Amino acid sequence: MYSLNILKIIFLLFYVIFYTKAPTPKKKLIIQFDQFLNYPGWQILHDVHSIKYCNRKFYAKSLIETPTEANRCTQKIRALNVYLGCSYAKVMNNLLSIFIKCLQNCQKNNKETNDLLNGCINTEELINIMALFIVPTATLMKGAVDALDLFYQSSMPTLKIKTHNTYIMSFILEAIEDIINKLNNPLPSCDVTNSSTCGMLYSVCNNIIDILKSETELICHFVPYDTNYLWNKWNQEYKAIIDQGVKIVFVKFLTRKINDYIKTVVIEKYFLLGFKFDPITKETFIPTSEEPIKAYQELKFKATGEELSKSIKINHYMI
Repeated sequence: MYSLNILKIIFLLFYVIFYTKAPTPKKKLIIQFDQFLNYPGWQILHDVHSIKYCNRKFYAKSLIETPTEANRCTQKIRALNVYLGCSYAKVMNNLLSIFIKCLQNCQKNNKETNDLLNGCINTEELINIMALFIVPTATLMKGAVDALDLFYQSSMPTLKIKTHNTYIMSFILEAIEDIINKLNNPLPSCDVTNSSTCGMLYSVCNNIIDILKSETELICHFVPYDTNYLWNKWNQEYKAIIDQGVKIVFVKFLTRKINDYIKTVVIEKYFLLGFKFDPITKETFIPTSEEPIKAYQELKFKATGEELSKSIKINHYMI
């Protein structure tokens, strides 16, 4: 009997030590998530003031800085995904709005000058902008919100069905990814004013912007900004260059500006947020809690180098 009691005590001690030292799967998930939010990019993500999720308002600062509680972990992950989706929506609205304005500008100039050769070249440049910059950026962004969604699902193993409006950007980013696939002819007609390719691009981009507005107007509370700010700023820069006697085609100038803008977006809203890109599988994932967080400058340097070039292909001719 004495020996049996000793065995019971040893077993009890083993049980207490084992379950005290070994964190539960839920606890490990929370540790990983909170460490993920310690990446420096979250502290400079200031374009969304608050979001609405499950009839509650969530503020960026509290979402990022408040330690995650076990009973609110899944809610916080979902809310953060909505927050990131709102930030991505603003970027895509900026890019597609500029793309549409440039398309309209090219069509207007071609009608006035009747220069079909330059019209063809300009249209090809616009399609290159879409294929080489905007679509790959949408792919990275979709990878990020997908990674957060998988993280959410791992916190709820019994989850069977995704709920709508908590994952607002996934299907929109997928639609942007699919733009090039919708083009019947990879090379546009040189008759820009009647080009079915240009018409399709214009229609699809406008449709996506309308969807962005309808999906975000009740969910995303953006920090006030002028949607034409980048377009007006870049036009002023272009005019200043032309006034100095430098000859450069506007579409070429715009390509460089979009290239620089997207590099900044990818660094600040992807790599500095802690997302990792696998160049082999082309998938985005969230680092484990065992991976050390690198300093801001080191992350930024890495994001401008090899990892960035693998994740978003930049055509050297266009830089």
